[in-house]
Amino acid sequence: MNTTSANIVAKRSVVEKSSIALALDSNDKAAIRRYQKNTPKPDISHIPGDNGLPFLGHFFPFVNDIHGWLDKQYQQHGPVFKFRSPIIDAVVLIGPEANKLAFQNEGQILSNYLAWSPTFETLFDNSLLARDFKDHKIHRKTLQAAFKRPAIEGHMALMNPLIKDDLATWPKGKTINSMNHIKTLLLNAGANVFLGSKTGENTDKINQAFIDIVAGTSDPIRSKAIWFSPYAKGVKGNKTISKYIFDNIKERRATESRDMFSYLCNLRDDNGELMSDKAIRDNLIFLLFAAHDTTTSALSAVLYALASNPDWQEELREEMLGLNKEFLEFDDIDKMEKTSWTISEALRMYPALHGMPRYALKEFEFKGHTIPANSNILVSAVMSHYMPEYWTAPYTFDPLRFSPERAEDKKDFYQYIPFGGGAHKCLGMHFAQVQAKMFLFYLLKSNRVSKDPKMTSYKVNRVPLAFPTDGLPLKFTAI
Repeated sequence: MNTTSANIVAKRSVVEKSSIALALDSNDKAAIRRYQKNTPKPDISHIPGDNGLPFLGHFFPFVNDIHGWLDKQYQQHGPVFKFRSPIIDAVVLIGPEANKLAFQNEGQILSNYLAWSPTFETLFDNSLLARDFKDHKIHRKTLQAAFKRPAIEGHMALMNPLIKDDLATWPKGKTINSMNHIKTLLLNAGANVFLGSKTGENTDKINQAFIDIVAGTSDPIRSKAIWFSPYAKGVKGNKTISKYIFDNIKERRATESRDMFSYLCNLRDDNGELMSDKAIRDNLIFLLFAAHDTTTSALSAVLYALASNPDWQEELREEMLGLNKEFLEFDDIDKMEKTSWTISEALRMYPALHGMPRYALKEFEFKGHTIPANSNILVSAVMSHYMPEYWTAPYTFDPLRFSPERAEDKKDFYQYIPFGGGAHKCLGMHFAQVQAKMFLFYLLKSNRVSKDPKMTSYKVNRVPLAFPTDGLPLKFTAI
């Protein structure tokens, strides 16, 4: 290729990249889909690491033991290495510097939309997580009001009796599948707090639809034509919840209630405009997912940790009894300091999301390696949370590392990332912590949690979210 031709290609590339950035800025779906369809996969053969098995790549070690696989690759190849699978190829970037690059996103070189759309398309369309740049900023600013103190106080008023009453029904004195009980409790709480649907036949239908949507995100085939496939059921589930939302918007706009659905129906942007029906639907479905599955994951990890460390369980119980309250109020949340450290430590060891994907809109350099444009990028929470440069005895459960005296999480601003970071840091982070503390408050005041002594490790699958593979068998004894 002569110099003139090379310059033409370079200029055309710049135009294409600026065009996709503009399309992402305005959420121009047609332009984005054209870009996805016409952009070839990049060559990442120069990135360190092997190609894994023929066709399968690293799929099985990634799914079966992602922490072990990531650590092995990191020890062999350093902070940059490749991942290959039948579904997607990616470049993995390890450590706080990589997290900073992804979350600060200087020069808008990375896209959230293009990273998440293969997973979320048709199931969680237009979620805040899958928006970029100006489009993301506008929608995030509007939604922030839904997570400020007045809104959360309303959610707490709904959750207080619901969580307390549900925990009172848990079987006592025998080992149960505690994860299923957590899931059911949070599904009912989500239907009540987010959708304003009372427990009953309607809630059961909504909950099942939601379960189907989440299951559909993990279906690699993604064909609506295969009616019995997880993806097809997920698409149907989305339609079920969408119909419920659309059928009730008019009523919710005319009334005041403390659930998220009613709140969004009456929320106005800077121009005084109400949120569109479609935007209400898109945000509600995704918020239900974000509040349910990640909190189920977090509470499962916390319960395992407390069952394994009865001394910390007693510390938390003493802290909660010291509040001398029947129901939690907003101002009580910050007083539960040791509970905060415990939740933070559980999320360090078992973050709900093992990593966060991004998509490279432009070529860039990292740690001496050239990362091609159009590469899928993955930064790893679980690896950052176990790096001995930042954490003392990282495989030991030690909530005191989050105390003000030690503050191990403050060595680097980007070393502790269970809720992501930067412009896309989890908007519902505070709500999730409130919900987790409420659950533990009502549980530990009246129950002691224990496990079989033979259960010496937390059997967890981290893909797509960190969930216990054995259902978390625990015993709850009334006290």
